[in-house]
Parts: sequence; C-alpha cells; structure tokens
Amino acid sequence: MKQHLSHIVSRRLMISVVTSFIILLGVTGIFVYLYARRSIDSFIHFSLDEVEQVTLSRVEIYFTSSARSRAEWIAQVLAEKGVAYSKDPKLSEELKEGVQNNVASEMDVINSDGIVTASSDSRNIGFDIHNDPNMSEFLCLLDGETDYYVHDFFTTIMNGETLMYRGVAIPIFGGMYLEGVDQETYAIDKESKLGTQVHFDRLGRGGYFLLTDQSGVIVSSTEGIHEGETFIPGSETEELAQSGRIVKEDVFDTESYIGVRRDGNHLIIAVYPLSEAWEQWTISMIILIVIYTSVFAAILLVMRRLITGNVVKGVYSLDGSLKRITAGDLDEKADFRVSVEFDELSDGINFMVDRLKGLIKEAEERIDAELALAAKTQASILPHDFPAFPERDEFELYAAMDPAKEVGGDFYDFFLVDDDHLALVMGDVSGKGIPASMFMVMAKDKIRNSVMKHGMDVSAAVSEVNTELMKENGAKLFVTVWLGVLTVSSGHMDYVNAGHEYPAISRGGEEFRVDEDVHSAPVAARKKTVFEAGAFELGFGDILYLYTDGVTEANDPEGKMFGRERMLDALNKDREAAMEDIDANVRTAVAGFARGAAQFDDTTTLIIKFMGKEIDRIKTDSYILSKP
Repeated sequence: MKQHLSHIVSRRLMISVVTSFIILLGVTGIFVYLYARRSIDSFIHFSLDEVEQVTLSRVEIYFTSSARSRAEWIAQVLAEKGVAYSKDPKLSEELKEGVQNNVASEMDVINSDGIVTASSDSRNIGFDIHNDPNMSEFLCLLDGETDYYVHDFFTTIMNGETLMYRGVAIPIFGGMYLEGVDQETYAIDKESKLGTQVHFDRLGRGGYFLLTDQSGVIVSSTEGIHEGETFIPGSETEELAQSGRIVKEDVFDTESYIGVRRDGNHLIIAVYPLSEAWEQWTISMIILIVIYTSVFAAILLVMRRLITGNVVKGVYSLDGSLKRITAGDLDEKADFRVSVEFDELSDGINFMVDRLKGLIKEAEERIDAELALAAKTQASILPHDFPAFPERDEFELYAAMDPAKEVGGDFYDFFLVDDDHLALVMGDVSGKGIPASMFMVMAKDKIRNSVMKHGMDVSAAVSEVNTELMKENGAKLFVTVWLGVLTVSSGHMDYVNAGHEYPAISRGGEEFRVDEDVHSAPVAARKKTVFEAGAFELGFGDILYLYTDGVTEANDPEGKMFGRERMLDALNKDREAAMEDIDANVRTAVAGFARGAAQFDDTTTLIIKFMGKEIDRIKTDSYILSKP
C-alpha cells in the first residue's frame, strides 16, 4: 500500500545538510575573493571613465557656450543691421577677426536655403551645404524646432579642412551659425581641462590620479602630489593602457593597485592603496557570509519540511513534465506515482493539459472565424463593384487588394467629388495585421472626408488628414498615400505623393514608364510636414497605374525582389487589354516570380484609362509633369 508523504522521511537528511553546509562554506570563500577583486577592478575602471567623461563634458560645455555666445552676437548684428547684412563682406571680415581672437578655427553664417553667406574663410562663401553629406546634417537647424547640433570631426568639401562643427540656429535670420574647431586646438583644450580634472579628483579616501606626458613625467596629480616626478612602474604602462588590466605595484613606496588609460599623448593613472582595497574585501566577505548563512538557514528550515529521495525525484519529474508542457508539448503526460499525493498531482496536471488543449482548440476556431469576418468586412469597405461608374464613358478603372495576412494595411479608394472631378487614392499603412487594418480604415475615411471638403486642393486635404491622424496615432503608425483628383472634362490631374511608390503611366498607347517627380514624407510620420502638390495632364487613351510596394518588393525563394522593371514588362505585355486584364498580367507575373514563396506584403493596385478627350502631347522619352 502506498504511503503518504509524511511517512516518507529520509534517514540521510542530516548527512545531506552537513555536506551542503561544508560545500557552501567553501564556495562562499572562493566567491568572496573573486567578487572583491572584480569590485576593485570595476571601481578603478569606473573612476578612470569618470575622469574622461567629466573632462569631455567640460570641453563640450566650453565649446557649446562659445558657439552659442557668437550665434547670439550674430543675431544681434543682423537684428540691428538687417538680414541683408549676412551677405555683406564686412560681416566676413568680422568673422575673420573672431577666428583670430578666439579658439574657433572657422566661423560661417548660413541662410535658410543652406547657402554660406558669410565666412571667416572666403572659400566657403556661396557653398550649398546640401552638397556635403556631413554638413547637410546641420539642416535640422532650419526646421524651427532644433536649435543646436554637433558633428564629430570630418573633412569638408568646402575647403578640405578637418574640423569639428557646432551649429546654432538663428531664428531671426531663419538660418544658422556654424563654428568649427581643428583637432589641434581641441586636443590642447582637452588636455588642459584633463589636467585640471585630475588635480581635483580623488580615488576613494587614500587613492589618487596621476597624469603623465610621453616621457612619464607627472604633469598633474590629485592635489598636486608628486607633480614633476617621473612615474616608473614595474609593469609596462602602454601595455596596461591597451589591455585594461588592473595590476598590483609598489607606487612611491606604497603597495597599490593601478589602472592606466591613454588619452592622446598623456596617460591617466589611477593609484588605489592595497590597504584600503582590503577594507572593501573584508566588508564584502562579511556581507556575503551573512547572506549565505541566511540562505542556508532558510534552506535548512525548508528541508525539514520536505521529504528526500522519492520526493526530490518526483518534484524533478513533474517539473520536467511541466516545462515540456509550457514549451508547447501538450502530448506530454505526467506519470510519477510513488504516493497518493503524487497520484493526485499527476492526474491533476494531465486533466489540466487536456482541458487546456480543448480551450486552445476553441480559441483557434473562434480566432479563425473572427479573422475571416474581419477580412470580409475589410474587403467590403473597399469599392469592389466593376465597372465602378457604368454611366460614365470618360474613363475605365479597376482596383484590387490582396492582403499578406488575413487582414492588411493597404487600401485603395475612388469616388466622384462632383460631376467633373474623380478622386483616386492608394495607401499603404506601416505594419501588417489587425493594427494596420484598423489604422487603414481610419485613414481611408479621413482622406475621403478631407477630399470632399477641399476638392482639388489636394495638398490641404492631405495636410488635414496628417493633423487628424497624429492626434489619434497611439501605435505610432504611418501611411504612405498617393492622392489624385482628376478633372474629367480636361484630363488635368492634381496629386500629392506622400511617401508612396511613383505611379506608372502609358501615354497614347506607348509603353508604361515610371516618372519620379513630386514626393513628400508619409502621412502621420511627423506633425509639421509640407505636402507638396504636383500636376500632370492625361490625354485620350492614357493609362495610369497605381500600386503598393507589395508588387515591386515581392520576393522569390532566393530573396530577390520582383522590382520595377519586371512590373513595367508585365504592364507592357498587352496595353490594349481591359484594365482588369492588364492588372491580372502584373499579378500573374508576380506569382510566377515568387514561385510559391510566402507573400512579402499586401498587394494593392488601381488602374484607370482616361477617355475624356484627345489632347496634344509633346512626345519625349518621358512625359512632362508640370507643377501647379
């Protein structure tokens, strides 16, 4: 007959307790030593890092204050003499004098277009900082929100100088002030402040820092001790600086730990007396012994309440089963039966797993049904009846959306603003799945309402949508949008491309081409975004093809992308076919290229053929787009 747990008591409990205690004491002694030594190393490394970081901070504060003060001076001069004075040679002469009298190596004044209008170096005047990849990073100072920006040393295209630049915005001017410092000047100032920092910093109670030159002469030290003397350690300082090791040395007749850090032509040496380090070891040992003793006492109390042998084995067995079940193996069975309690526990675990499998199956069926309903709902909110406007013969259009998951973030829309204006919309929400689909529904609705409000002013329509979506964008999503409003009577198209793919157009039966023209940032990416509008004309028989990146970025099994050229080849396969067939040619080409690979992204397309009237066109390699 099986026994209860209370009757299964191991005779070896006391032996196990004593053995565990001895092992614990040995491990404690080893751990305390390793912990204390690692703490000393970490403390010295941290102290060296702090000296360098504080020094760098002081250098940064110095140059920051310098740049800001001169930017304020320039702003005051422009306020007094007018912004036109930014181009006056006198200002450049004053900047030259400033370079001669200050630590700056170069001073430049740049207008709101990014053009250098005044400089201490005449070679810089007229230079467009857009042309220099490094200097163009300072264009952030023109956005009205950023007032200060720093770039590390780089060689400029303007004059070939290697400088570190600091830029300060000048709001009254709409531009900025750049101040550059060369590496030699920067190094001199850094070394000066490093010496000051070493002089006033201390390592613990009795430790200190030394700053030596290349010959080992101490040029600065904590409270000036040993300055002018030569530091001669037993170990090679350069090797210590490179390896970062902390070693024990006899420094000025005191046994100490030392750490070395190279900074330019100088060495920073941290000296920590061994006596003080042992104090830390003693404290650490006492703390760890107290901790281990407390843990051991707790373990002993727990072990008195546990059974040994079969109980431990049973716990491990059931724990292993639970881990495999937790990892996803729901076919695992708990089968440890040495006592009544373990019988009940095993049966309880197995019942729980069977119940869990049933709940998972129910949840999967419910989720599948809800996703199917969501996909059906999403498809229903997009226009899907074709021909869309059977009473209109000025155009023929077709659109389709194929989500990568059950629901997607792509969408299209088309609707009549009035009798003579047709709106076309193509959008792609960042991300996939249900969050993207919900954001898509919101974006589509706001775009339609905004277009009905603003009509042909597509820039204002998109700007309003951007403002509204930013207020309701807790998930930090954004959407690329191509919005066009076609004047049916004339073929004139006003459009905004907000981060979307460039459309393809076939004019007068000629091959489809992709023209890259007006392009803005995506909607809901930034609050203050200017959405530039563009315009072009559609003539009789011209075909416009809109698409999302699910077409061009579709992958084959090797990871290659379908690309724009393959899309154009598919579009040009039969340009005389119906719109639905032209679109089908592209989708067939994408499917053949993918060769069964998982769909990369939502695939959405919209194609329209304009037949409103014949207009004269200038035929060139690409059609002419004109801005409004």
